[in-house]
Amino acid sequence: MQQIPRLFGRFIPQLLHMLALPLYFFTFVLLYRPMGLYSLLGSEWFGVHVTILSCIIFASIIIARILYYYLPLKLNYTLYVFWCLLEIIFTSFFAALYLWLVLDKPMPYFDILAVSFKYIFLTTLTPYAILALSIRVHDYNTKESDPISNTRRMRFYDSNHNLKLVVMSDTVLYIAAEENYIHVFYLDNDKVKSYVLRSSMKAVDELCLSNGLVRCHRSYYINPSHVKVLRKDKEGVVFAELAADDVRDIPVSRKFYNNLSELL
Repeated sequence: MQQIPRLFGRFIPQLLHMLALPLYFFTFVLLYRPMGLYSLLGSEWFGVHVTILSCIIFASIIIARILYYYLPLKLNYTLYVFWCLLEIIFTSFFAALYLWLVLDKPMPYFDILAVSFKYIFLTTLTPYAILALSIRVHDYNTKESDPISNTRRMRFYDSNHNLKLVVMSDTVLYIAAEENYIHVFYLDNDKVKSYVLRSSMKAVDELCLSNGLVRCHRSYYINPSHVKVLRKDKEGVVFAELAADDVRDIPVSRKFYNNLSELL
């Protein structure tokens, strides 16, 4: 299933998300005053309760979005919707806890939780949809204006979802992993260059496979179009010799040998 655009994980969209949801809730509830919520909160302190609930939503969304920003998540559209639903449930839990402790009403906590979830879900559904749609449209327009971006450009992001390197896929020689870093070796005007960024092989799996690179070792991805020959040393270890000058030979594991050799 198609992964959601990386733009969803950037800082500015997350900041917009954190600000828009509580602000929309605050404005909507104060202007329209849903009768069920209005009777629950009471008229005397209605504005105060709405303000505090908006702050609770804001704080809860900050926690959820910080987790989303820093965790190395790979979400498709279905899982992203599920994440947003969990975010609403998480927010409703704290909103209901506030109402249960403050309001002098003989209602069980889970009844108040159900009411909180209903109103938070209904009022934040619109901004969730608008934010997701706007980012989706932005991503679509970006792809339309740059038709080769998907097929020929490789965009490398670090562990904080920051774009660090953009190269043409046919210039990439190989990618090597070393602890918490990956080394990208590529050609620039026929000269071999390398770039190091904090990331993992797992994080670039999809990027490599969708751009023609293949796994040849636990710590290596290689571009078959740059492989000149596969050779075996005296100890029986297979290495891929690349056509570029001043590049080390890349080890090829038995597990990946057949797949690589079939592409040559």
